Amino acid sequence: MKMPSLAKVYIAIMAALAATVLTAVASRWNSQNSFDFVSFLALAMVASAMKIRLPGFKTTISLNFVFILIGIALFSFGETVLIGLGGALVQSLWKTQTRPKPVQVLFNVACLTVCTAAAFWTSHAIPTMLGLNSMAAMMVLGGCVYVVLNTGLVSLVVSLAEGRSLREIWSSCYEWTFPYFLVGAAVAGLASAASYGANGVNLGVALLVMPVIYFVYVYYRMHIFRAVLDNISSASHEHETVLAGASRGR
Repeated sequence: MKMPSLAKVYIAIMAALAATVLTAVASRWNSQNSFDFVSFLALAMVASAMKIRLPGFKTTISLNFVFILIGIALFSFGETVLIGLGGALVQSLWKTQTRPKPVQVLFNVACLTVCTAAAFWTSHAIPTMLGLNSMAAMMVLGGCVYVVLNTGLVSLVVSLAEGRSLREIWSSCYEWTFPYFLVGAAVAGLASAASYGANGVNLGVALLVMPVIYFVYVYYRMHIFRAVLDNISSASHEHETVLAGASRGR
C-alpha cells in the first residue's frame, strides 16, 4: 500500500526536528560521569526490549520511557536524548514479528527523540521560570508531556497513513497506554528520588528497578492478551447470535 503524501511530509518534518535536536546534543554534549551514563544506557536498552504490541496498532510500547523519565531527573539533556534514541532503535529492530521498513524505523527514532527532548526541556524550564525546585514537579511535567506528545504523534502518523479518524485513534492509544505509563512513571519517580539522595546516579537503585519493570511488563502483557481474547470471544458470540436469529427468521 502506497503511503499518502501527507504522511510522507509529516514523517519528513519529524525527521528534521529530530535532526535539529541531535545537532544541539552534539554541539552541547555534557557528561559528568561517562561510566554511570553508559551503564544506565545499557539498562535502558534491556528495558527497550520489553515491548508490547498495542491492539489495533502496528507499533509497540516499551519500558524505555521509565529510564527516560529517570534520565530527565538525573542526567543531562544530551544523555537523556541518547537514552530515548537508543531505546527507539532497540524497540524498532529487536525481535520484530516482521522486518520493519526504513521509514518506520526513521519515524520511531524521530518520534522518541523529539518526545524526550520536549519532556526534558519542559520539565526543567517551567519549574525554573516559576521558581520551583521540586523533583516531583519536574517528574510530573516531564511524564505528562512525554505521554501526551508520544501518543499524539503516533496517532497522527497512523491517521495520515491509514486514513482513519485521529480522535478515535488517539483515544484508543491513550486508553491502552495510560495505565502502563502511569505505573512506569511512579516507578521512575521512586527510583529518581532514591538515586537523587545518593549524591549522584545510584546504579544499585537502577538495578533494583529492573525486577519491578519486568513484573509490570509481564502483568500488562497478560492484561492486553486477556483483553484481546475477551474482544474475540465477544465478537464470536455476537456473530453466533446473529446467525441464530437469521436461522429462526427462515
